[in-house]
Amino acid sequence: MKTRIFFVEANPAIHGKLRDVLESRYKDVQTLSSGYALIRRMEQDVPALIVLRDGLPDMRASAVLQALHQAGHDTPVIVIGDTMSTLGSVELIVCLELGADDYVRMPCDPRELLSRVENVLRRVPHKAPALAGGLRQCDIGQFVLDFQTRRLTRNGVPVAMHSSVFALLRLFAEHPLEVLSRRVIADRLRGAGEGHCDRSLDVLVCRLRRIVEPDPSRPRLIQTIRGRGYVFTPGGLGAAPIEFDDEPLGVAPEPAWRRDTAVGSYA
Repeated sequence: MKTRIFFVEANPAIHGKLRDVLESRYKDVQTLSSGYALIRRMEQDVPALIVLRDGLPDMRASAVLQALHQAGHDTPVIVIGDTMSTLGSVELIVCLELGADDYVRMPCDPRELLSRVENVLRRVPHKAPALAGGLRQCDIGQFVLDFQTRRLTRNGVPVAMHSSVFALLRLFAEHPLEVLSRRVIADRLRGAGEGHCDRSLDVLVCRLRRIVEPDPSRPRLIQTIRGRGYVFTPGGLGAAPIEFDDEPLGVAPEPAWRRDTAVGSYA
């Protein structure tokens, strides 16, 4: 399997078995020796997954996650760390709060790491067929969504956002002017961290609007279609709210009790 994985470990020989078991399944496993080396490498190359050892000589795993987040990366990360100490337990919590997809406690059976890697990769949303057709980026007003580097930039400056919020934006960008029901969005984002229930989807949409909408209280890019779901209009800046008269094929209207809960539903 050609899935690229970055294995970040200052002393690879100590945990060579962990790396070996990854290489046995995923042929493209590249070892980096520090958090700084990872951050620099991510400027040039983006893997499918990062396996990050806590206790690197230059920075803690939480600091690495924060730096990646600030640079706009949403690459899944599994942290390997020691939770036997109080400091290790605190670091575990901080890493999860910063968006780590999983945390492996040492000592770790190599097979456990492999199973966790496979689970995380399985949950990563698949790219839409539009991407396979050559779509590389989407212009959203002052923003540019780059599908190759998986970054959102504003006037060339990376925008920090949680991986689940980025996944929602990417889903919208892959289906412009298409009404996506709440059920479809939840199914597509399943495993991206959020989006599996009404409340968490409301929160995601609200967070995304705060980032990309000039006026989140009057959304034009991500509009709510009452009883139907949401629609993304890349050229929606300054446009009036749009109306859809035709029901999308295969999407049933939402029950009335759900309609008032959608973030951004305005009378």
